[in-house]
Amino acid sequence: MTNSPSVVNPVLGYKLDPGEPGVPFGAPASQSFLRVMSQEFANYIDFKKQAAEQGGFIIYGGIYLDVQKRGSFLAAVAGKTKVLIYVPGQQNGNTSQENQQNKIGEDSNLKRNEIERKIDELYRKLQQTVDPTEREKLLQQILLLTMAINALMAGMKIPELLVGIILNATV
Repeated sequence: MTNSPSVVNPVLGYKLDPGEPGVPFGAPASQSFLRVMSQEFANYIDFKKQAAEQGGFIIYGGIYLDVQKRGSFLAAVAGKTKVLIYVPGQQNGNTSQENQQNKIGEDSNLKRNEIERKIDELYRKLQQTVDPTEREKLLQQILLLTMAINALMAGMKIPELLVGIILNATV
């Protein structure tokens, strides 16, 4: 008879905050860090998206885990995401709706002008290019930027990150 150490790997249950998106299913203690960190990282990305929609950005953020021994493992049993969002022009959380609408309109016009400038630049490159694969690539980039302008004109909010990705991809 051999006495080998047994590994105890209990399934931990997780409860989400009311209204918080995510999967409320349990995970084994051995996978608890992955489970909790993925949920908290998704929360951080949501905060970042909310900040971008308001025209701001995160100036401080952190993910904090509550770690306890469960079975044979050191397991993450809970997590908390904290962020501090800065929105330029906002004073102590009180911004007039009218001022915010004007700011959104100005931001939209600036984005639209920048995208139109990039489209013009791509059309100039297209006229000078002879290579068919390069021409196809330029046409795809022009189409992508045209769709972005149409989305802006339709009043859709395009996050800064997406506009940056589109403009950087067309270089």
